[in-house]
Amino acid sequence: MTKNEQLRQAVVIVHGMGEQRPLDTLNSFIDEAIPGTTDLVPGTDNPVFYSRPDFQSDSHESRYYLARETAKYPQTDFYEYYWAHLMQGNKITDLWETFLRMLRQPPWNVPSGLRVVWGLFWALIVALLWLIFDRRIEPNNVTIEDIIVLVTGGGAAAWFLTWLLTKFIPGKITASFVDVVRYLDSSPRSYAVRRNIRKGMVQFLDGLHKSGRYQRIIVVAHSLGAYVAYDGISYLWTKMNQDHDGEDARKIDRAVLKEFETEATRLLANENGNPTRYRQLQRRVWREFRHHGNPWLITDFVTAGTPMYMADKLMTKRTADFTAKTNRREYAVCPPKSDLPGENEEKTLYTYPYQDGTVLYHAAPFALVRWSNMWFPPHFGLFGDWFGGPLRPLFGSGIVDVPLNGNGWKRFLPAWTHTLYFSFPHDQSEGSATSVLQRFMDLDCRDWLPKP
Repeated sequence: MTKNEQLRQAVVIVHGMGEQRPLDTLNSFIDEAIPGTTDLVPGTDNPVFYSRPDFQSDSHESRYYLARETAKYPQTDFYEYYWAHLMQGNKITDLWETFLRMLRQPPWNVPSGLRVVWGLFWALIVALLWLIFDRRIEPNNVTIEDIIVLVTGGGAAAWFLTWLLTKFIPGKITASFVDVVRYLDSSPRSYAVRRNIRKGMVQFLDGLHKSGRYQRIIVVAHSLGAYVAYDGISYLWTKMNQDHDGEDARKIDRAVLKEFETEATRLLANENGNPTRYRQLQRRVWREFRHHGNPWLITDFVTAGTPMYMADKLMTKRTADFTAKTNRREYAVCPPKSDLPGENEEKTLYTYPYQDGTVLYHAAPFALVRWSNMWFPPHFGLFGDWFGGPLRPLFGSGIVDVPLNGNGWKRFLPAWTHTLYFSFPHDQSEGSATSVLQRFMDLDCRDWLPKP
């Protein structure tokens, strides 16, 4: 195989919330992403991967890593989409509306990872109210004991809350959790931030497509980065879903599409649908459209510890509002909701193509893109990742959700586990973050990826 015929694939990692530094996430991620990574190729002085200037980004800080072809995978280039510098001006007050909305939820509506925190805050509120109102002090009958209770109890509680809110929480939240709220905030204050981050993600993926270097792109995202990547994939799809030659596209195998639509219909209707079979058909449909001229290269979207599992509380105010938006095709789901239900010969299948079956409509990127999700479950609502969870209930039964049960005691660290998804490069055991990530990415794609 000559250099021009060599298979190449690109992996884009999108970092999560907080004051991230360029390449920090990429450096930890790549050690976990490449099977059997060591510093040097065994028996040589050559590194497993090389650093190269990143011309897809306008940042002079950025690099990409080139991992040369091995027996385990073809040449793979690893990129990071860095967006933290665009999230500036965060304030703790940005959090209050979402925080109060979450407090007002009944416990069964609170995301599982936050129920203990929700309970602790309510316990603190009740305790403060008790301290303030339990002793009904008569103005003309104030005792020394009353004064001591008010001063020591109420004063100590006030001091604790002041310390918590001004010394610890602002620094952490301003750097991290407010990012989630602001990115999902559609108010004028956050509009420019959202627009610039999304625009950058779309341009980054578009640049990889137009580079002509790759036959496949994998997008991996952690935490809030999953929202950013999801938006990038969804918006880029609306620009590229019709970008192919009409004559060649008419040769698309309709039998493959019909089989795909049949399985998607079963999943959408919860009628013994098979997610494994659906993912196999996604590969076939992607290859079919690529073979007949569609330039779309993204095959896989992998999410880790993402608060998208509480998207109905963060992207909208109520689950009903979130469902309404998916029904209007504002949010892309997996499998996609049909564009024209019943408009096929049998009047039974969900249908996605139009223009004589050569185009998949604007909300169907996950007809071609496989979506895989992993997270460390919060045991007893506390011991694990508070901010990650299953995505199938909100974003569709075509997603493969895998709760991680490996990586020893560290997976039980309250909240802190959220930062550890790319921290176990040498743990290849079943159920570990590394083994699940590598299975999801499927880097050894030579048996199904079309040759250049």
